[in-house]
Amino acid sequence: MTVKEAILKSLSDLNGLANTNDVLEHILKMGYYDFGIAKTPGSTISALLGDFIRNGDTRVKRVKQSGGTYSYYL
Repeated sequence: MTVKEAILKSLSDLNGLANTNDVLEHILKMGYYDFGIAKTPGSTISALLGDFIRNGDTRVKRVKQSGGTYSYYL
C-alpha cells in the first residue's frame, strides 16, 4: 500500500473529520504503511493531504478549523 492509499483508507475508516495527526496515528495503529526511519511522517501526511486538495482530487475534502488548521474527510 502506498502512503496515498493509506491516507484514503484511514480517512474512510475514521469516517468523519480528521486532522493530520489523527490520520497518521490511524495509519501507524493499523499498520497500513511503514515509515521506517522517516523523521517527519506527520509532515509527509500533511503534504500529501494538501496535494489531494491542490490537484482537485474530489475524494478528499477539507474544512478550516480555528487556529488555521484543517480537518479532512472523504
